[in-house]
Amino acid sequence: KEFTGTVLSCKKTGEKYAVTLNRTAFFPEGGGQQSDRGYIGGAYISDVQIKNGEILHFADKPLSVGQAYDCKLDFDFRFRNMQNHSGEHIISGIVHRLYGFNNVGFHLGAEMTMDFDGELTRRQLDEIEDLANKAVYENLPVKAYYPTDEELKQLDYRSKLDLKENVRIVEIKGVDVCACCAPHVAHTGEIGVIKIFTAERHRGGVRVTLLCGMDALDDYRRRQDSAAEISQLLSVPRGEIAPAVRRVLDELARLKERLAETSRELVTARAAAQSFTDGNICVFDSTLDDIALRELVNLLMEKCTGFA
Repeated sequence: KEFTGTVLSCKKTGEKYAVTLNRTAFFPEGGGQQSDRGYIGGAYISDVQIKNGEILHFADKPLSVGQAYDCKLDFDFRFRNMQNHSGEHIISGIVHRLYGFNNVGFHLGAEMTMDFDGELTRRQLDEIEDLANKAVYENLPVKAYYPTDEELKQLDYRSKLDLKENVRIVEIKGVDVCACCAPHVAHTGEIGVIKIFTAERHRGGVRVTLLCGMDALDDYRRRQDSAAEISQLLSVPRGEIAPAVRRVLDELARLKERLAETSRELVTARAAAQSFTDGNICVFDSTLDDIALRELVNLLMEKCTGFA
């Protein structure tokens, strides 16, 4: 969470300062995961990137080259990323074991999405979700290590890239073995709940949206607050808001039909009341909708020699 690092360089880049350190615990964006953020001394680090082998920390103020600073990660943010990414490994491992599909796309930002190269039904996703949460309850160790070349040859692991050296393996025993550069939790119990939200067809496969741990809890709270507000507005118990909303929508549709019928009758009557004129007809109206107004002027075109 905290360490001491010495500034090796500090260069102004746009409105930020790109800072390199002699050592760092900040994770640079990579593998689909957003970077860490935090502080180097009093400078806020909003982004971390790796370019040409250098890890660049983008600070909001300059730092002195050669000076050692106390550095601190925003560990709540880091831990949420760890929960989500470790949860993604569990889901991907289960999907690969059960159906042979590969995770061909992963993005962890405000929400987490995963792309698989095969289609999954909602029922299959529910089963995957159950198995994933079972792996959380078992509190399995999450091991990150660099195998030797010989060990790597014997290892059956998932990887999006054809890696040749410095391959870092993240292993959840009995669940997943994957090449990955990102930070992870030490045991699956730290992930908390794994919740799959949506699934839609994507490039011949499926794109899945999910959240884990504290992010999933925050999402549940937002949904609970929305459900409570809708329940109060409709004066129904929270468990009955879906049928209550359907009733409101059905009533709204009926009212729209009645309004359209009434508008047609009003338009016909107003057009019939208009006497023929050798010129233009200009109508000012604040009650009819656009469709009814268009119908009215179409009828009034027959009542004049000019424009309606």
